[in-house]
Amino acid sequence: MIPSSFPLTEHINVTSGAHILYTYDQLDFYIENAVAFIQSGLQLGQHILYVDNKDRSGIVMDKLKELGYGHSIPNIKYMNSSEFYMVSEIFTARKVLQKFTDLLKPLLDSGIPIRAWGHVDWKDDSIIDEELTAYECECDDAANRLGVLAVCAFSSIKLSASLHLRLMESHEYIMTDKQLTRSSLYNRTGNTVIFPSLSEHTKIQDEMDLYKKKLDFVQVISHEVRNPLTVIKAYASMLLNETESLQLNAGAVKKLSDIADYVAVIDNEIAHILNTEQMLSSEALWQTSEIPPLPILQEVVAMMETKARTQNIQLNYCVNLSGQETMNSNATGLRLIISNLLSNAVKYSYEDSQVRFQADCSDGMLRIEIEDQGVGMSLEQQENLYRKYEKMNVDKSGQGIGLFMVKKLVDHFGGDIHISSEVGRGTLARVGLPLKN
Repeated sequence: MIPSSFPLTEHINVTSGAHILYTYDQLDFYIENAVAFIQSGLQLGQHILYVDNKDRSGIVMDKLKELGYGHSIPNIKYMNSSEFYMVSEIFTARKVLQKFTDLLKPLLDSGIPIRAWGHVDWKDDSIIDEELTAYECECDDAANRLGVLAVCAFSSIKLSASLHLRLMESHEYIMTDKQLTRSSLYNRTGNTVIFPSLSEHTKIQDEMDLYKKKLDFVQVISHEVRNPLTVIKAYASMLLNETESLQLNAGAVKKLSDIADYVAVIDNEIAHILNTEQMLSSEALWQTSEIPPLPILQEVVAMMETKARTQNIQLNYCVNLSGQETMNSNATGLRLIISNLLSNAVKYSYEDSQVRFQADCSDGMLRIEIEDQGVGMSLEQQENLYRKYEKMNVDKSGQGIGLFMVKKLVDHFGGDIHISSEVGRGTLARVGLPLKN
């Protein structure tokens, strides 16, 4: 029995026997999507039927070899599209469908799942629209009946609007260079669902896999570093509690206090990196629930006060919340927003300067202001604030991912953020997050 669902990629299932209409605008995107489609099939151990012209197929095959799939080329059954679609002859739906089934038969006999990618090429004549429509209807029936995942690719430049609409009736899914969705005109369609295109999904998945590998690494480092830090912190606290009996002078007490502060800062930085990587690699941590913001603000401000003290910076704060306020948010996400902005304010401040933090409520919003008297930013830097891996100051530590995460989280929680700055005169960040009524 043919399964009810079929893996399009490792993480996206489509209906078994799915028939996808792909209309592309740019050749580069076409190549990326063809490569991603074939690559996913090879990863899943499937047979591939690939129909395209020599030029495009040559580029696709070269890219697959660059990705390390040279040894898998025998699993790809290739046919020239001009021959398959009889470009030099009269296109007839019956003859082309017969070629399709003839090519599939030996692959079907193996019992291994099959996916097919065909770039539809034809010469213009008066009956081609009728024959193409008939062929795609028959192809849809065959794909459904045989459980073959099939993509029919058309250049949007060559495809007329009327033919496009008719083809949407015989394809369950519609794909563009950037998006994959169910066809609203398909007579067997279900609920509308939208995915990234194949190449976009591959990029997203590669990035997610990278984040997960980084997270594994960070968790190992976290375990190895935080254990000795805990011991150092415990001993420093014990000594501070016994300063009188140990007859320690003021200088020694100051040094012990500095040790305790630095240990706390290092431990917090590790937790911050770990939380950031978890947010980047786990959808579960983006889920929202009703939370009180006051305890989180107090926790982050207390930690940042310690960090500021290690850098000879004074953190002045005023939190005007009653404690009864709640918001639809995520505790880890809210903590990351505040700690990123406050940490940046401290990091980019001049020594012996001040950082101001204020939080209050107005018009149903939690309003937060963070202002420093530090190095500030140029207009060019401000234009690139929320780009991933865009560091505002190469002389300071960090991966340039903090403000990227802040913007994503603020948007996710339905809030707004505005940052203004002037070189040499500091930065002001304003954040608004909606409260529960």
